[in-house]
Amino acid sequence: MFNKTFAALLVASAITLPSQAFAASQPLVDVDWLSANKDNVDIIDVRSKIGLQDGQGYAIGHIPGAVQADYLKAGWRTSRDGIVGLLPETAALETLLSGLGVKNSDHVVLVSAGNNATDFGSAARVYWTLKQLGHEKVSILEGGQKAWEAAGKPLSTEAPTPEDATYTASADAKLVVSLEEVKAAYTSDKFQVVDGRPLPQFEGDAKHPKAARAGRIPQSTNLDNHTFFKDGSASLLDKAQLTKIAGNVSDDKPVISYCNTGHWASTNWFVLTQVLGKKNVRVYDGSMVEWSARPELPVALGVSKTATQ
Repeated sequence: MFNKTFAALLVASAITLPSQAFAASQPLVDVDWLSANKDNVDIIDVRSKIGLQDGQGYAIGHIPGAVQADYLKAGWRTSRDGIVGLLPETAALETLLSGLGVKNSDHVVLVSAGNNATDFGSAARVYWTLKQLGHEKVSILEGGQKAWEAAGKPLSTEAPTPEDATYTASADAKLVVSLEEVKAAYTSDKFQVVDGRPLPQFEGDAKHPKAARAGRIPQSTNLDNHTFFKDGSASLLDKAQLTKIAGNVSDDKPVISYCNTGHWASTNWFVLTQVLGKKNVRVYDGSMVEWSARPELPVALGVSKTATQ
């Protein structure tokens, strides 16, 4: 069931994104679509301190009917053995979604703050998580809460009570890749490893606070996720521009997407698969925090290749 839906999403993503009135199965929906369909979908507000500005937040105002599931607090990610940002166990995610009132057949629309690319990554990571669980109908609100408010749409301060629900996952292991698999793949010319971090981190001039060492996985290609967005926003560029930016990402080889904690890697996964229709892209959620914690694993420093033609 999931494979058919995933394939349908890849085909459907061929449309031009920003100006369309999206159908129910689209990875991105616009404000007008959500306004017309909000009573028939589960709206999940994943806003957190990532990307929020003064005067913003769920309690201050949210899309009517939206339930809150803070990206950093609700349980979308977990820590194991000192590694942050990992995919939780399936049972924990089933409990989370059940508590949010999500049923397997529901169409879920994810809402970020809409302020910047990293904030978009919160919605992209939750989207990827739901797809990994086998959920069919998931969308991200293009432009997030910011776009909703800019369009003059109504806000609410009432927190709805979720309906009773029992969520049962059908996890898809093809969307996630383990440390052991990356260790076996990164030196092989049969795979492409793509790093979604900004160039200073990719080249080793900066690092995530939780990373033990600076640098990148050797042989990886840089594809800074921020380059996919219009300046100062959480809105994606048009498809032609996205295609050019990702021009050196393989259409033939399996692709491993990583960053520091699997956050930006999920944005790259979303753009590459759900928008550009590339197949066989997987997220390494342990990413550089996990890789750098293993002293026996090499890191590369300095200038290297990028994914942009």
